[in-house]
Amino acid sequence: MPDLTGKTVMVTGGTSGIGKEAARESARRGAHVVLPSITRAEGESAAAEIGGSTEVRELDLSRLGDVREFAAGYTDPIDVLLDNAGLMSRTRRETADGVELHLGVNVLGPFLLTELLLPRIRERVVITASMAHAKGRIDLDDPHFRRRPYSMAAAYAQSKLACMLWGLDLQNRLTAAGSAVDVQLAHPGFAATSILDPTPFPPVNAILTLLGRRIVPTAADGARPLLYAATEVLPPASYIGPSGFRQIAGAPGPCERSAPAGDPDLARRFREFAVRETGAVPAV
Repeated sequence: MPDLTGKTVMVTGGTSGIGKEAARESARRGAHVVLPSITRAEGESAAAEIGGSTEVRELDLSRLGDVREFAAGYTDPIDVLLDNAGLMSRTRRETADGVELHLGVNVLGPFLLTELLLPRIRERVVITASMAHAKGRIDLDDPHFRRRPYSMAAAYAQSKLACMLWGLDLQNRLTAAGSAVDVQLAHPGFAATSILDPTPFPPVNAILTLLGRRIVPTAADGARPLLYAATEVLPPASYIGPSGFRQIAGAPGPCERSAPAGDPDLARRFREFAVRETGAVPAV
C-alpha cells in the first residue's frame, strides 16, 4: 500500500471484522479514518484499537433517515469511501423503513449514503461484494421476500449481486459525467469473521465445525483485497479478490464476476428500484 498521509478514508462496518482491519491498516499508513458506528461507544472502542487519526460518527445504515442526517452533517472531503458494512440474518427481518434487512443494510443504506456523499468524494468508492453474488438472483417483483420463501442464503446472495450491479451502474454514470471518481468492487474471500456465525451455506458450516476456524484466512487477510481496491491503479469497476484456489485466499487480484453482475441493463433497473426505495436523487 502507498503512504496515505493527507488522505481521508471513510469505512462503514469498520468497528469489526474486515472493516476494522481495513481501517487499522489505512490509519497505519497515515490516513485520517472516519468510522461511522451504530453507537458511539462501539465506535470509540474500535477507534482505540485502530489507533492513528480516527474519527467516530454515529450512523445506523438500517435507518434511511439516519443516513440522510449523517450525510447532511458531514461536510469534509473524502478521498476513499469504503462501503463495507454488511450482515446476515437467519430469519426474515425488516428495517424500520420496511425493507428486507439484507437489502437495507448491505445495499440500500450504503447506496443512499454514497449518493449523498458523492459530491464530497475525491478519488474512489469501494464496495464490498462477495463470492455469493454468483448464486444471487434479483427479484424486482418480490425483492423483500414477502411472497417467495425466505432463506438466508438467497437473501444474502441477492444483496451481494445487488452490490455488484450498484457498483457497475454507478461507474457507468460517473464515466458518462466525466467524473474523476471511480468505483471498485472487492470481496474478501473466506475470512474468519463474525459474519461466518453461521455462513449461509451448510457444507461450509460443517467444515468449520469439523476442522475449526484456524484453517481459514483471518480478518486481516480478508481486508487485503479491499485495501488493494482502495489504493491500486485499476480499470474502473474492477472486481478484486484473493487470487488463490477458488478465490478463498491468496494475493489480491482481478476476479471473474457472474454474467448477471456485468449486465448494464439489469444494473440500471436495480438503480431505478433503489432510487424508489430510498428516495435518493442520483448525484450523477
